[in-house]
Amino acid sequence: MRLRTSVIVTVLVCLGMVMPCFAQKGQSKLDADVRALLEQHDKALNAQDLKGVMDTYASDPNIVLMGTGPGEAYVGEEAIGSAYNQFFTRFKANTLNFKYDWISVGSKDNVAWFAVTVTVQAMVDKEKRERAFNISGTLEKMKGEWRFLGMHFSRLGAENHASPQSN
Repeated sequence: MRLRTSVIVTVLVCLGMVMPCFAQKGQSKLDADVRALLEQHDKALNAQDLKGVMDTYASDPNIVLMGTGPGEAYVGEEAIGSAYNQFFTRFKANTLNFKYDWISVGSKDNVAWFAVTVTVQAMVDKEKRERAFNISGTLEKMKGEWRFLGMHFSRLGAENHASPQSN
């Protein structure tokens, strides 16, 4: 009886150790998809390619981009496009570098969510600058592709910088 109990406990412990691997494997496709979408967004942002940035968003009149402070809430393609055009004035094109420090993702059906911390380096006024951001968002899978429904970014010290007006 003692041997049987030991075998059962050993099997349960082994299953307990292996199950997280199966769960991670199931999430790895989502993780890769979210990272790919973020990379697509970052590449377009770096190139100051507004169409490319907007292609990462869902085609929905209620898409949202929200920043850190007052006046940084943008709803719809036009408002979000205007915000990105304002962002483009703050750095030289093709000088951004993104380093993702942490990412968490989840999903249910055709809706997913993510949270990341990222460090961004850029050339601003001929000076290399670095800022850390927290970014979170909601995604929808449309025609087999994930797209942003909403994105929120925050950065420490942002309240000390002027922000563009939202619509």
